[in-house]
Amino acid sequence: MDTDFQLPSGRVRVRSWGADDAPILLCVHGISANLTAFCVLAERLAGPDRRVVAFDLRGRGRSEITPPGTYGLDSHASDVLAVADALGAETVDLVGWSLGALIAMRVARDNGARLRSVALIDHIGPAQAAALAPVRAGFARLDAAVPTPAAYLDGVRSAGVVDRWTPFWEDHHRYELAEQPDGTWRPTTSRAAAEEDLFQRWPTDWTDHWRALTMPTVVIRAIRPLNGAVLISEDAVAAMRSTNPAIRVVDVDSNHFTCIVDPATVDAVGTALR
Repeated sequence: MDTDFQLPSGRVRVRSWGADDAPILLCVHGISANLTAFCVLAERLAGPDRRVVAFDLRGRGRSEITPPGTYGLDSHASDVLAVADALGAETVDLVGWSLGALIAMRVARDNGARLRSVALIDHIGPAQAAALAPVRAGFARLDAAVPTPAAYLDGVRSAGVVDRWTPFWEDHHRYELAEQPDGTWRPTTSRAAAEEDLFQRWPTDWTDHWRALTMPTVVIRAIRPLNGAVLISEDAVAAMRSTNPAIRVVDVDSNHFTCIVDPATVDAVGTALR
């Protein structure tokens, strides 16, 4: 079920699976993704005992594109808490993928009492530049104006970062399209919003974020290289573990994109919830 929440920062699109009165697993997607990234996870984990909720970050999918200067980790972390408030949830389990993982860590650092557990999907702060290059390159699709949704999907597929194209990926990218008055189709996700997040002032030291993960926490690390590298290096894992050895790390045989639909990712999140 999709609905819109009017947050203090702007309007966001929200989707919910499972029982309305069950404990909430709140999901935060990547830098140019959208809420449908969590459809596979929700289909497996939602039910009478758990409600899975995902939302489009502002500037993405079908949420409002707010003015320049309104994005960044702190702003998105505030939105996570505002969504939880709108759902009537004092505490939530939180899962984030890529940028969403960094947002989750910021929530944990500043408002950890609101979180029962945290799952970080393929980002913990430090990142190998080679693996980030295809993520940045993916922004180019946001400038597209195509005659049909099929033409858009062909362009995304040809980038080659999804090494097993399935109907999930068609639905995920079709969701971000809207027909224009001239009959063309364009993405609704704002490249400017994604770039503001990409080029924000990043921490140079993530130890305070790792130390704040005192609730049950799992890191899901994609070990299949993307552009010749994995995003989370062994050195980054070692640094995190030296700061907080309680964090569990699960390696999955997928790349940074396809890990979001890997059954091993879903299993790791489910284990963290238990």
